[in-house]
Amino acid sequence: MSDQFLYLQLKFIPKIGHTFTDEREVVVEVPKDLVQRKSESINEGLREVIALDLAKSAALGTFPTESERAPELYDEAPPNWYPDRHQVMNERPCDHEENGTRAWRLA
Repeated sequence: MSDQFLYLQLKFIPKIGHTFTDEREVVVEVPKDLVQRKSESINEGLREVIALDLAKSAALGTFPTESERAPELYDEAPPNWYPDRHQVMNERPCDHEENGTRAWRLA
């Protein structure tokens, strides 16, 4: 388990009626110190919620067009949290970075 990062995988499922129909999976690396800074003035129990919000924002940034980045276009599967980096994180540069949170598209 990393002392510096949280790792998770998100799956976005397009809602019916949109021009794109493919599910999108993204793995995200969220810096723990960023989560800590954002949660200092908030209840400690919300750290996971803050990390998930940061991850979703970075993940949506990997989608090809601005119109596809709207969160309301998707249903989301529950996130998968991992103790270690996903293999793709070591294989290629990230697809999007936002405030130190990095995201890689899988599908």
